[in-house]
Amino acid sequence: MIRAIILTISVLFSLHSFSQEWIKQYGNGLNANAYYIIESYDLGYLIAAQIQYGKYLWIIKTDINGEILWDKKIGTGQESHSFSPMNIEQTLDNGYIISGSTTKYGSFDAFIIKLNFCAEIEWCKVFITPTNFDEGFRVKPTPEGGYVLLGGYFLTDPYSNVSLFKFNAAGDLIWHQFYPLDSLYYDDQPQDLTIDYDGYLITSDRYYPDPGQTGGGTLRTNYIKTDTAGGQIWNTVYVDNGYYYSRPWASKKNQHGQYYTACTHTIYSSGDNPAIIKVLHDGYQSYNHDIISTGTFNLSGMGTIDFLNDTNLVMFGGWMIADTERNVVVKTDTFGNLRKSKELPQSSKAFTNAAKTFDNKFISIANDATGGGWKIYAVKVNSDLEYDTVYNQPFTYDSLCPHPVVSDTVDPDCDNVYVGIDEPFKDPQTTKLKAYPNPATNILTIEMPKYLVVSNTTSQIPSTTIYHQWSYVLLEIYDLFGRKMVEKEIPRPETTLEIDVSRWPAGIYLCKLTFNKQTVGSVKVVVE
Repeated sequence: MIRAIILTISVLFSLHSFSQEWIKQYGNGLNANAYYIIESYDLGYLIAAQIQYGKYLWIIKTDINGEILWDKKIGTGQESHSFSPMNIEQTLDNGYIISGSTTKYGSFDAFIIKLNFCAEIEWCKVFITPTNFDEGFRVKPTPEGGYVLLGGYFLTDPYSNVSLFKFNAAGDLIWHQFYPLDSLYYDDQPQDLTIDYDGYLITSDRYYPDPGQTGGGTLRTNYIKTDTAGGQIWNTVYVDNGYYYSRPWASKKNQHGQYYTACTHTIYSSGDNPAIIKVLHDGYQSYNHDIISTGTFNLSGMGTIDFLNDTNLVMFGGWMIADTERNVVVKTDTFGNLRKSKELPQSSKAFTNAAKTFDNKFISIANDATGGGWKIYAVKVNSDLEYDTVYNQPFTYDSLCPHPVVSDTVDPDCDNVYVGIDEPFKDPQTTKLKAYPNPATNILTIEMPKYLVVSNTTSQIPSTTIYHQWSYVLLEIYDLFGRKMVEKEIPRPETTLEIDVSRWPAGIYLCKLTFNKQTVGSVKVVVE
């Protein structure tokens, strides 16, 4: 029988008659830092944080008024086993998916953790490159029920900081894709990932030279648009005639598939300004606009961006004017013209993540070290940027779980550790179709590649996707006259296939492997 946690909230006066302010504080005394907040299916909120200087990943579940219902600590409690989350998302089955980095396995490695709707760990995956500093920046559910992870700093040759990993619903790695830099670019830093109907949009910052330069570079906002296999459709560094210097923070798409990015725009003659950038669905650089001019160099900017409606945006962040720091929430039109702003509680770090709620309100988080030790602030405002009122009707929480969700501590013994994710680049033999003995007289053994390399040459930018999982590949063998000797579908579990060639005419034969209508391997063999 489904049991529910029923929370009845006492009746309070509205903000118009009583100065109730929706401001919450969490983790005081725990050295807590929050990274991401979402609204859950039951209209409560989940915050992904870390406590005790990273000893634990901390998940807080609150009711609609921000009161804690339960919390989960994920980790071992050892300083050498840190867990640092970057985001948490609701999944299609109403569970949760988390990305971040951990040092539990001896190096700084990216992870993703899947929780069910009872907040129990279903699976955990870690990517280990022992000599590298790897991070999981964003994990997002995809419409078909899988997941895409935006990662950084996985070594490749050519060098790349930005990578995508696609998983099925069970967490099996299907493919991965690296986006190498050319000679003009350097030092990508992934920032955000947007799921679109036709693929994925990666937002990163990238150093790019001014016009006429061949080296050096200044920080710019960079976009990579991919198809659903990770192949690049387009890539654009936002330059605005060559001299637009910016650092992106978060991106959102509107109903027309156009992309809006909240960023910090640096004008070297005057200061850092919070700004927005608009890019069209085909990568065309539409426009940019500074929300205000600060006159100060302090990385002023909006860390979040959401659509209030078709004509207005809401963003949380911070700016410095006249040597005074302010945490703020702003409302602008879609051109970036400031319509309203509200000052928020001052904290050591600006409000850098937010969620839009079911009733067109906005909740955001920040971290503060005032008075010693880090703690978390959460604020919630309505569409007029006034603090939200307290709901006084009863709500049902965690209704899908057959038992009350309890607060506890869990050591995530990850069931799948990926070692050497760049193996296909370091050892090309793992991507080859092989046949032996060669020459063959009786039995020819065909050995399948460990990875499938699929090259995309139809897009604007050629790219290569490495597949780790597939349902089947098609093996065909032809003689020199084009006559087909073998046609067989090879399911993924099969790694070798034996073929009797004892009755074949002596000669040269071509073995071809096809996946998704593309040739992914070929080898010539001699039959004697």
